[in-house]
Amino acid sequence: MEIIPDKRKVVGLVEQAIEGKICLPDFQRDFVWTREELADLVRSIDRGYFIGSLLLLRSDPSKPPFAPVALRGTPPRPHGPRPDFLLLDGQQRLSSLIYALTAPNLSLKDSSQRRWFYIDLDLLLSEPDNDEIVFDRARRELRGLDRAEVQYEQRKLPCTALLNQDTFYAWRDGCEDWIRENQPDQLSQFRTEWRNGWTSAATAFQTFEAPLVELPRVDDSDDKSIGRVCAIFEKLNSTGVELSVYDLLTARLYRSKIRLHELWEESCKTHALLRAWSKGRADEHKFGVLVLRTLALLRGLDPKPRILIDLDPIHFDRDWRRAAAAVDRALELLTLVDADGFGVFDEKWLPGYGLIPILAALRAEIEKNKLGERERADLRRWYWCNVFTERYSSAVESKSRKDFLEMTRHWLASGPEPEVFREAQDLIGAPGFRIRGSASFASAVYSGVFCLLALRGARDWHRGENIQLQELQDHHIFPQAYLKRHGVTKGAEINTIANRTLISDETNGLILDKAPADYLIDPKIFASGPKPELLRPHFLEEDGRAEMNSAQKAMDNSALASTYGRFLVAREAAMIGEIRRVCGIYATPDDIQANVEPDEVAADIAERLANGHEEPEGSDRRRS
Repeated sequence: MEIIPDKRKVVGLVEQAIEGKICLPDFQRDFVWTREELADLVRSIDRGYFIGSLLLLRSDPSKPPFAPVALRGTPPRPHGPRPDFLLLDGQQRLSSLIYALTAPNLSLKDSSQRRWFYIDLDLLLSEPDNDEIVFDRARRELRGLDRAEVQYEQRKLPCTALLNQDTFYAWRDGCEDWIRENQPDQLSQFRTEWRNGWTSAATAFQTFEAPLVELPRVDDSDDKSIGRVCAIFEKLNSTGVELSVYDLLTARLYRSKIRLHELWEESCKTHALLRAWSKGRADEHKFGVLVLRTLALLRGLDPKPRILIDLDPIHFDRDWRRAAAAVDRALELLTLVDADGFGVFDEKWLPGYGLIPILAALRAEIEKNKLGERERADLRRWYWCNVFTERYSSAVESKSRKDFLEMTRHWLASGPEPEVFREAQDLIGAPGFRIRGSASFASAVYSGVFCLLALRGARDWHRGENIQLQELQDHHIFPQAYLKRHGVTKGAEINTIANRTLISDETNGLILDKAPADYLIDPKIFASGPKPELLRPHFLEEDGRAEMNSAQKAMDNSALASTYGRFLVAREAAMIGEIRRVCGIYATPDDIQANVEPDEVAADIAERLANGHEEPEGSDRRRS
């Protein structure tokens, strides 16, 4: 593809955009620059600085290769956009100049009100490096600056006067007439200093050229050329506002008369969960891409970006609708708090968005082929195995394709058991399997455990209601302040999943910094007492509850370290037992208890206390 380097006047590019001769391809993202970024661009041009290059694709006005949209701030064209060029790189800069030079009735990223931009001509001549040269005002801040006579008196040039020479000369000559009539003592200075200085600055602005690269016109039926353009654009945007495969495919499908945005909007109207989780936006958590990955899997394709960008447009509408329905169905399964679901009662507890396409595609195959109880149980087992091995924390597309093939062959062609089950057995079934290192939402294990809490029917201790009915956070069982008073200050030991559960902020406020033994008998927290049936769903079995009852307010640090260490071991063992159950992992009770010696944690804590190696209290980054 021939690339043609060039230079163009930036005001000329603005005029072409206003005339509709330069447009954006529909996959471009929104204008996102702030007032200061816009002002800084105007300053840079005033000072003759390099503002970066632009990339244009020449276009047939009657048959553009991508759906064209007007740049923000330009007037609508009566017959729709018919561009000679599509702007592939430089949207933020050109849109900023359109805003500064035309003052459209639009907001900016950091202002909900229309802004007008001005140049302080006194500063321009006396302090050219002063950033106050360019400033902006909202309507209520103008104080008359929208009137020419006030601009003349204060020597503040509206940037709208810089769009072309005639407009600037009219403003400059009007200023001379006003000075002659109202400030005759300054007329000499105007003629000897201001007039030439202002004119030179305006001329420099209006003749400022930006480097530009022009790509030749491509035929909308030339897949290879279109693909190269998309690849160039994706590369250019790799360090800016993220451009997804969904955006690029929107452009690729345009020539096949497939309107991906319209399909997305239709899907959101049809599927309530998809609409809710995506907030109606294809770029929210990349749900547009997630649907495309599902579509690729259902077509038997690898869901990698290079495959998605080349998805065949034949029957695309039909396949998209099936994939969107499958994603909605997957969200239904994920959010179901029941033995048949996965307990994601709030989206923040989703173990990972990468699991959604493969879950959606596998469930769609089960329903298409009318498969029964065994396959549905396999799907639940597959899901939990992936959550607790954290397989989908990387290489999502490759694993999706592999799992889809292995699972469907196992179901439909008597293929061998999928490898994921063996991997889970080897990892989760091993005597040394531990989860205590999980301490944040970044871990699928951490989120998965909290979903299991919901499935186990865990209730808030003070309110006695199901945790789904509460505004919840992951709070400490052994309170953070209590542990720190007894010398346990290492964040990893305080914030471990083994010391976390879901209770309401109100309940946590009642617990505050109390010793577990004290708050367990507090009627404000446990109105009917700390009954096992209320505590057990929180992975607090008899041995774990016993250690809580041993954790008194007044006990020496080493005794607390030992008690807390045994508590962590006991609660982790309860969690691992449930994890193994949902993953279909076979392990003996001895294996579960053998994860770690009961006094190992206590010994680690005691050693740090003795050697003075505890972390300072400020090191804890997790909320309590």
